[in-house]
Amino acid sequence: MAEQDYVEPLDQRWVVLDRLLKQLHQKNYQVPKSVVKDLQLARSLTNYYNDDPTAQERIAELPKIDSYLTNAERNLMIMAEEEGSEFVDEWTQKLTDASRGKKVFEDHKIQSRFIPGMPANFDFAKFNFKQEIQVERFYEICESENVIIEFDADDKSVFIFGEDQNIASALQEMASFYKEQLNI
Repeated sequence: MAEQDYVEPLDQRWVVLDRLLKQLHQKNYQVPKSVVKDLQLARSLTNYYNDDPTAQERIAELPKIDSYLTNAERNLMIMAEEEGSEFVDEWTQKLTDASRGKKVFEDHKIQSRFIPGMPANFDFAKFNFKQEIQVERFYEICESENVIIEFDADDKSVFIFGEDQNIASALQEMASFYKEQLNI
């Protein structure tokens, strides 16, 4: 495969699943919120990983990314089965190609560094730290509070997406991080 034809499999797999989700939604399927959440979390973690794929703490996120994508794929393909074997075969091939790094669809990444991969119809909060922070604890808090977290390229700017009350709960849990930064 030529160098310019190769794309990052994680990104391309996400794009294919996102397109499948949209197509099923257009066909009036009720896509479970858990599938949307899995795709959002996969995109957030993939963006985090892609910022520095050589960092060990980012490499450690690869199993989580794969798990979110696999869960979304499994659920979407179960729904796709209702459209018939030809539809399933078409999307199975697209997913196989994406997993091999072949460009199936153009990935229209958000150009702004402001909020990469921002989920639609969510509120958000943004805040900055003076120094880099330990992101693992943030992920735990966000998972338990049912919000999505994004980090800017410098790991100092943090974006939290979700419903207002979930964001407020997550921020309360993160208060200790603010206090640490003030004591520096």
